[in-house]
Amino acid sequence: MLFFDQFKKNDPQLRLLAVLLTAGLLVLLGGLWWVQVVSGRTFQNHLEVQSYRSIRMPAVRGKILDRTGNNVLAENRPRFNLCLNWDALRGQFDSAFGRARKEAVAVQKERIASAEKALGRSLTKAERKQYVINAQQTEWLRAQARWQVATQVVAEVSQRMGAVIVVDPVKLQRAYATRLAMPYPILADLTPEQIARFEESFTNGLGADLDLQSERFYPLGTTAAHVLGYVRRDDSSEEGEESFFSYRLPDYGGISGVEGRFNDVLRGTAGMESVLVNNLGYRQSETVWSQPEPGHNVVLTLDLDIQRAAEAALLAHQGANARGAAVVMDVRTGDILAMASSPTFNPDYSQNDPARMADLILKPESNRAMQENLAPGSIFKTVVAIAALENGLNPNEVYRVQANPEDPDKGCIFVGRRKIRDTAPPGEYDFKKAFIHSSNSYFVNYGLRAGVENIVRVGREFHLGERTSLFPGHETGGNFPTLAGVQDGDWRDGDTANLCIGQGDIAVTPLQMTVLVAAIANGGYVLWPRLVQRVEPMEPGTGQGGTNYPSGQVRDRVIVHQRTLNILRDAMRADVADKNGGTGTAAAVPGLNICGKTGTAQVQDGANHLVGYNFWFSSYAPYENPRYAVVVMVQSTGKGSGGTVCAPIAHDIYEAIQRRDTAPLARSLAVRD
Repeated sequence: MLFFDQFKKNDPQLRLLAVLLTAGLLVLLGGLWWVQVVSGRTFQNHLEVQSYRSIRMPAVRGKILDRTGNNVLAENRPRFNLCLNWDALRGQFDSAFGRARKEAVAVQKERIASAEKALGRSLTKAERKQYVINAQQTEWLRAQARWQVATQVVAEVSQRMGAVIVVDPVKLQRAYATRLAMPYPILADLTPEQIARFEESFTNGLGADLDLQSERFYPLGTTAAHVLGYVRRDDSSEEGEESFFSYRLPDYGGISGVEGRFNDVLRGTAGMESVLVNNLGYRQSETVWSQPEPGHNVVLTLDLDIQRAAEAALLAHQGANARGAAVVMDVRTGDILAMASSPTFNPDYSQNDPARMADLILKPESNRAMQENLAPGSIFKTVVAIAALENGLNPNEVYRVQANPEDPDKGCIFVGRRKIRDTAPPGEYDFKKAFIHSSNSYFVNYGLRAGVENIVRVGREFHLGERTSLFPGHETGGNFPTLAGVQDGDWRDGDTANLCIGQGDIAVTPLQMTVLVAAIANGGYVLWPRLVQRVEPMEPGTGQGGTNYPSGQVRDRVIVHQRTLNILRDAMRADVADKNGGTGTAAAVPGLNICGKTGTAQVQDGANHLVGYNFWFSSYAPYENPRYAVVVMVQSTGKGSGGTVCAPIAHDIYEAIQRRDTAPLARSLAVRD
């Protein structure tokens, strides 16, 4: 044949090439034979004793930032745990078990010898079986050996680390049986000093290693706690993730506040690691199949300076256990600049820390700014005033408040045979005087004249009785009558009288009243409050898109004449500025024209017994160019008024706002000089 004929030629180079090709082919055939025939049993054994375990790797949770994007309200920190490394301890386990088994065998031999001596003969094969160490006893010996080694290691670690470490034997054995491929924590959340001591003391190993995990951290402690919410241990898979895992590393899920509302974007997407284990369950190697994708950052509208000022004012005037709230909103954009609720709590806790968990449980986590239904008292007179003025009330018209027969220094009004007490003294009142003295008699009289339908219409235009949608599912809508309800035959003038003074069939939240007073300030525009500016990728330049939430979104427009708003605003300014009669003078700040209205509502139990008061101060500033709405509410069992309890708190908040707004100007002037 032509091909083999070429090899018959006397060509050394061609013959050398043929030899090399033949040798290579023989090597390949030999290797195939070795793998398939000689080593086949070995590879088969490896497959039989090895298997894979999948591990859910949580993503880094996104940060929560204030409106500047520079102040971190919630972030993550490394948490170092000192753990037992099962694989590193395997040799010690085997040695301890070998010694224990040897001792057990020796004991059994002694028992056999003793039995044979007593019988005077050798034991039969059947009799010897009862002295054989069975599988159950062997496993018990292994467990005791593991416990002995683990306690010795823990004792040495405790001595070197200078920390008392207690290990639960039941938990340790359970972890060995079910999570052998994972480290077993014995000392959690090491301090920097403990980490340094470990690195110095355990250079040669001891079967203990440091395990790094990510933990949610709130660097400002209780600041804005109710807004931020908190997280809880949650290792479950999110939508779009793999659902089955052999093991899950610690992860967190948001429960309330921003943490709960934006949990999907904060949490990110978990990754997956595959671990190869042998037939005993020990880790052999690992492979990361998919890297975790970090969560997005959430940038809030909160102004950190104003938030701190609101919380400090509540604390300074009412104490740490006060039940109150303060809300600050930009009347032009609807941005929530501060939302404080008291008592507060520290969200920086771990579910495995009983002390922190108890602190969270004992201190109410209810956000009083939007989660409680409260009678508004006299701050609702702003709505009654609009209804009356729109119905033709002449603000200069004088109304005479009659004296209360039982208390001549105070006024009263009779609705049918029912007497309604007045906190204002008897005498003649025009609109402004009645407003700044908060005369119940005046507003009941003109509220009845305007008609409950008009009052309800105005209240509904402010969307009282409806949620603001700031936190869907975590906000109450309050309570407010409907037109159909007041037109029902069961509605009486007495019900209207109660409504005119903010009592009876009405309940609001501080957030709702902030939106209301902001609408009075901005010309009647009811805004959707905004707490989140934007959601953005944790790492800029990754190509991932963010989400911007527009400001200044108008929900509705109150049908009201500008003249009515001007009359009401002048009265609100006088309530703070008029030192001879204004109930809100304690809120006054020099250089800042504040417009406000105080309120006090009685709180009764189911048996109509007085059990406390809701004190209010509803306001905005400055009068000339409205920008800020501030509402303060305090619940108390003691006597007082909105002017004495809440107005001083608002004063401190406005002072902080004034300092913040004038600081850039002061810096600018200093640079010019």
